[in-house]
Amino acid sequence: MKEEYFTEDFILKVREKYFRPRKWEKVKSFKKAAVLAIDLQKYFLVPKSPAYLPSSQALIFRLEEFYGKINALGIPIIFTRHSHKEGIMVWWWGSGMHREDPLNEILDNFKPFAKIIIEKNTYNAFYRTKLEELLRKLGIETVIVTGVMTHLCCETTAREAFVRGFNVVFPVDGTITQNRFFHEATLRNLSHGFAVTPLLEEVLEWLSLG
Repeated sequence: MKEEYFTEDFILKVREKYFRPRKWEKVKSFKKAAVLAIDLQKYFLVPKSPAYLPSSQALIFRLEEFYGKINALGIPIIFTRHSHKEGIMVWWWGSGMHREDPLNEILDNFKPFAKIIIEKNTYNAFYRTKLEELLRKLGIETVIVTGVMTHLCCETTAREAFVRGFNVVFPVDGTITQNRFFHEATLRNLSHGFAVTPLLEEVLEWLSLG
């Protein structure tokens, strides 16, 4: 079930429930960070698409502002772009996401920030891509996960980043999915064993302090 759930009340509620200050204090000393912008494609973010997420406009507004400030701080933003034509993704979903489809382009709002784009074909942005190599080359210690969808590509990538030894920040207002239940389930799980879950504005405050 899809719903437009991404309200200020929802965001503050889940932040209060799942943010763990002690874990945040541990992560904050690792300031060599990069932002992952997962699958911010028209396929998920424009109303004419069959995969449109009803909370898209609220996320777009937040991330445009966030990426602009992150860009000004000189922190790398690494975009991923998803496509698949065969294999288990097609078997599971019943259709492909073809790279040539215009809906698979990065949303125009985010193109000014999309200087680095990693192509992927499954939920995990590290699987058979150059993402880890790039992060290691940049000396990154912490990844900040944003994008779509919270409980699929964002969550899978966050878990994999942790397994590979990166600190993971997963802002409660940095991703969206189809409904509040999927979103909250991800935060419940990740905050227990994989990631800290502050607000985007708290991430900016941390990174702005130098």
